[in-house]
Amino acid sequence: MRSKIIRWAGLVILISSSLAGCTSTGYHKSNAAAVSMRDATKDVQAESQALDATLAAAKALVHDPGTDIRKPYKRFCASLQHLVATEKRAELTRKNMEKTNNDYLAAWDKQIAAIDFEHIRELSQARKTEVANRFEAVNQRYQESQEVMRPVISYFHDIQTALEADLTKGGLDSMKSIVQNAEENAVRVQTALGSLRSELADSGVHMSSIAYQDTPPPAE
Repeated sequence: MRSKIIRWAGLVILISSSLAGCTSTGYHKSNAAAVSMRDATKDVQAESQALDATLAAAKALVHDPGTDIRKPYKRFCASLQHLVATEKRAELTRKNMEKTNNDYLAAWDKQIAAIDFEHIRELSQARKTEVANRFEAVNQRYQESQEVMRPVISYFHDIQTALEADLTKGGLDSMKSIVQNAEENAVRVQTALGSLRSELADSGVHMSSIAYQDTPPPAE
């Protein structure tokens, strides 16, 4: 009777060990990394929309201010404030994405170290390197997009500051060419943001074990 109990106990331990091997959190970290990229896609889209809104408000201010210049000026200031907030949120999301992906890659390294067969280990290492390189490229583009956004925001701030001291028809006329320059710069930034959104969405899909049904907004 005692020997049967021992055998059963050994069987339970063996089954438990096997199940533990199947409950690895490796793919959970992969999915977390994918979710962080989906969050980044949404925040970059919000940043793009805020840039459009700020530019539209600036153009309306200098070209069609109406009888009370203060009203379109306040709309421009509010739009600019929202743009600043979305840029900051997008950068925080980028940092979270970077951390989440680094955690995933570190967990993958541990999984690779636990693989016995050399060929399988080499295949997994090659895949990990491919994914790491892909993320590095996306993260680099993300940083570059944020870097080109900041001078545009600074440009809008300068327009705001100039008009704060000279909120008159003459002041608006003097800013028309400046707003035109801002529009030209904004077009280039929007192109960068559009490419970034596509790359983030595509990378997120490739890193996830879940097939999402919704699709990211198209690049503008």
